[in-house]
Amino acid sequence: MWAIDTARWETAIVIFLLAAISDWVDGYIARRFHQSTVLGRQLDPLVDKITVIAVLIHLAAINTSGVRPWMVSLILARELIIQALRSHLEAASVGFGAKMAGKLKMAAQCFAIIAVLWVLRSGGPTIQPEMAMVRDALIWASLALTIYSGGAYLVRARTILETKGEGNSA
Repeated sequence: MWAIDTARWETAIVIFLLAAISDWVDGYIARRFHQSTVLGRQLDPLVDKITVIAVLIHLAAINTSGVRPWMVSLILARELIIQALRSHLEAASVGFGAKMAGKLKMAAQCFAIIAVLWVLRSGGPTIQPEMAMVRDALIWASLALTIYSGGAYLVRARTILETKGEGNSA
């Protein structure tokens, strides 16, 4: 966030890439060696969400970023709802780890953030209009995947809750 606030775009790109790569490596190791835990299923996506949303908040403050506050609000709402469901289900000893749609959503968000930072690094959308188009496509793709994966998780959670007899309380 410091690098974004001080317009150190290369530094922001490197830090964000390192965070994204280390998250992927950590997940790969956990899956490869069957080291998944209830705490890990809670903390890993929570840290991912905090990182992505914090970066997006800082980017939304920049008029030429292509990121709008409503976009961040939509992503935040999805993440809070899914995290609450995950916490509820995990507390009931029901595993509710990430599925492919959620992983694709996270990847799309990371690519979109890198594209936003790259356009800002290159002088903004008027300097690099083609890259700004790619940036915008990635932002919209990440929003579409955010909505899609959120819906998929809600359907999955509803099925689980109905099976447990909790689905009729809403």
